[in-house]
Amino acid sequence: MFKQTLLVAVIGAALAAVYGTASAQNAPKGGLSAKCASGAPVRDYLVTVGEWDTVPKDRNKKPAAYTDRGMARAANSKLERYAFDPSVIIVKRGDCVNLQIHDLKGDHHNVTIEGTEVGTEGAAIIDDAGKVVGKLVARANPNPYEDPAKLKAGEFARGEQVLLKFQANQPGTYRMICEVHTFVGPKGELRGYDDKGKPMQGPMVAYITVLP
Repeated sequence: MFKQTLLVAVIGAALAAVYGTASAQNAPKGGLSAKCASGAPVRDYLVTVGEWDTVPKDRNKKPAAYTDRGMARAANSKLERYAFDPSVIIVKRGDCVNLQIHDLKGDHHNVTIEGTEVGTEGAAIIDDAGKVVGKLVARANPNPYEDPAKLKAGEFARGEQVLLKFQANQPGTYRMICEVHTFVGPKGELRGYDDKGKPMQGPMVAYITVLP
């Protein structure tokens, strides 16, 4: 499984180098549309939100202080990374893409595709059969034991599955990020810590490559 994931990531990186990366600064105009044209080929993808975590220990197997990307962390603090799986999605120009995103880990997330108007704000919440059961608007967290108690528009909770739909109009590679777990720097760089040094368990990013 790791080899397959690595291979997909390498292919995605190579395609990004060939066709260019569409970030918040240089995304092609109209690169992705929130609405699909009638008769467009439909591509369905299941995306899972997952988490990697560990509590670093010393040679005697006791929790130890450590450094995470230049930031000092205390002993017993959890080192976390949230991620989309798969992290690279490849489609053809003109495809109508349905991303079914299932929150497996993390009490809440949102999704935005940089440089476009595509994101989960107002998107459909769907059940296991694909039936729409709600919309991603500001609301109470359906899991009252988790924080935050109230979700913002576009945020979905652990156990929920949402439908993000768009049409791929322009070739390029687009960054799909969770803003809850990603800090975007002044030059568009993605960071796992915010400007105050607070860990955000990220950056949480996936890549959508549109072929010509």
